[in-house]
Amino acid sequence: MKKVSSILLIFFIFVTSIVLTSCDKKPTIYEYVETDIVVETGEYKLPGKLTIPESKDKVPGVIFVHGSGANDMDESIGALKLFEELAIKLAEKGVASIRYDKRTYAYAEQLATKLDFTVYEEVIDDAISAFNILKQNDKISDIYIIGHSFGGQLAPVIANQTDVKGVIILAGTTEHIIDVAMNQLKEQNSPYYNVYDPYDEYFRNIKELVPSEIGYFFMGAYETYWVSYNNINLAEEILSCGNNKRMLVLQGGLDLQVKVSELDNYKNLLKDTNAEFKLYETLNHMFVDGTGETITTAYQVYKEIPNIVIEDISKFIEG
Repeated sequence: MKKVSSILLIFFIFVTSIVLTSCDKKPTIYEYVETDIVVETGEYKLPGKLTIPESKDKVPGVIFVHGSGANDMDESIGALKLFEELAIKLAEKGVASIRYDKRTYAYAEQLATKLDFTVYEEVIDDAISAFNILKQNDKISDIYIIGHSFGGQLAPVIANQTDVKGVIILAGTTEHIIDVAMNQLKEQNSPYYNVYDPYDEYFRNIKELVPSEIGYFFMGAYETYWVSYNNINLAEEILSCGNNKRMLVLQGGLDLQVKVSELDNYKNLLKDTNAEFKLYETLNHMFVDGTGETITTAYQVYKEIPNIVIEDISKFIEG
């Protein structure tokens, strides 16, 4: 009997030590500091924030790249602030970030009549400037791009022009942005669909500027913009990024703006790479719960980004 009791006692001590050890391994929640910064590209100075976890070691950093339209640094849409929430929650996981007002937000009036405005000036150039800020910071190790929607589509283009470690695409699309917009207008029964329909084929294909047509305006942009965009080979850029960088593509199953089939498009393009993919069945375009939403009710009430999204991004960055 004593022998059995001794064995049971040893077993109890062994199991208890396992339980106590596992309880001790709680995830680290970092304190962080947010600093106002300026992302400067030529004459354009964009207000932004640098969010850095407090750590004695170097930490990875991300650059947030906005979707289409004039977005502030937090990418505020309705009651949601996707970039602000991601920045804070990733900082608590030990990931630094830069977010900044989009040029078309900070300089809306000046750019409204700029006929030679390009997609590079709208998105790409400022993202590269933000990258250079992180690159020069001695507290930062690897750098990643997190691009949302249109920013996700262009994230590989930016990555291919820098030495970022990788790209995280949130609700991105491989399709021409005009096709995406026209599909949205059609599904919403918008009267603008019939307004744009006679001209969409012309603007989605024009690759050389016609001087006499420089003032032609379509879907919020002049002809120069569409020429600059059309000369980007999106498929080649995505594949090149997948062959040379780490890639993670995330998509919400209840996204009302980007079709779930876009995730399959990325999978097909990147099938021979090490890219990773994740579908969240109940999340919408802003990566919060989209159950029961319509395009008119979405984003009007604050909802928290689920922890699984933060975990998937932070674990990918930890690599």
